[in-house]
Amino acid sequence: MKNSKLHAVMAWLKTTDLAAVSYHDGSFGFELAAGQAPAAPPPGIPSCRYVPVCAPAVGVFQASAPGRAKLGEEGLSVKEGDALGQVETGAGQPHVVRSPCAGRVARVFASAGQAVQYGQPLFFLERG
Repeated sequence: MKNSKLHAVMAWLKTTDLAAVSYHDGSFGFELAAGQAPAAPPPGIPSCRYVPVCAPAVGVFQASAPGRAKLGEEGLSVKEGDALGQVETGAGQPHVVRSPCAGRVARVFASAGQAVQYGQPLFFLERG
């Protein structure tokens, strides 16, 4: 696909309420995400002690890399940036699910091999 066509798709994506687009045709494919930051809560509303960790892409959630121990388990203490799992997509390269903050894994919502959507909560972390 030529860059001009890809730029046209990116411009179109910005005019929609879609968060991500995935296209595959044989061995060719691409995935685009709008990359919009979540809205901040209005002033005066206290922040929640629980932080959702959402799927970074559409695909199949894996709780660990092949042949490795399970990463994100309830009760596990994590640091900001720790890997909690990965989402495998049709494009080949897995998307690592990382902890956005330090804390403890309070709840796990996805199991290994489960199909997930972009933005779907996979974990809730309790801020540490």
